Amino acid sequence: MCPQNAHSMPDADAEGSYGDPSCGDYLTVYLKVKDNRVEEISYLVFGCCASIATSSMTSVLAKGKTLEEALNITEEDIIQALDGLPENKVHCSNLGASALHNAINNYLKLKERRILMKIAIPVDEKSLKSNVCVSFGRAPYFLFYNTVTKESYYLDNTAVASQGGAGIRAAQVIADHGVKALLTPRCGENPEKVLSGAEVLVYKSISGTAQENIDAFIGEQLNLLSDFHAGFHGHGGN
Repeated sequence: MCPQNAHSMPDADAEGSYGDPSCGDYLTVYLKVKDNRVEEISYLVFGCCASIATSSMTSVLAKGKTLEEALNITEEDIIQALDGLPENKVHCSNLGASALHNAINNYLKLKERRILMKIAIPVDEKSLKSNVCVSFGRAPYFLFYNTVTKESYYLDNTAVASQGGAGIRAAQVIADHGVKALLTPRCGENPEKVLSGAEVLVYKSISGTAQENIDAFIGEQLNLLSDFHAGFHGHGGN
């Protein structure tokens, strides 16, 4: 069987890895989940032919299954689906099963954080109907929203008038308010370091109002922001 689903997935809902690159075998599995099922799955693997075969078969077995069913895929299932492996390559089946299980568990952790989470959004006005501000560090206000209680409040962005470092100062404000997710169209590298250090996830907002972005976030329709730009001199690294 030719390898299937061997590619990265930039918009994955979650990923999981297993192995040791120094030993030559390392697998990363990418997942997209819909209605609690593995809608799409892909992988990147570094290793021998057996590692490639088990990784490919893992993706084939998992696609379309519920998360619970995919979590129950074992090394033995992979070996059986491949009609066996040489005795000295049986350990490769652990690569696929473990990376898959790690990806699913990471997704479930992210999902739990979405449900029980305080989020922040840079906004142009103090209203849920406000558009999301295009500049994180220079937004006039921040909206804080609790996904459990549905309570919200607004905070004036004191960093907006800063000559430099507005994004970093704004990120610290976000972190100090116990936020676990920031929804923004863009974010600089330096602010992202502050947010990452505080374990704040950064999601790419969609074009629309703050309320529409909250709904999209809760509905798992937003992706993690992957492109963090360098700071601009005199503009604070928005």
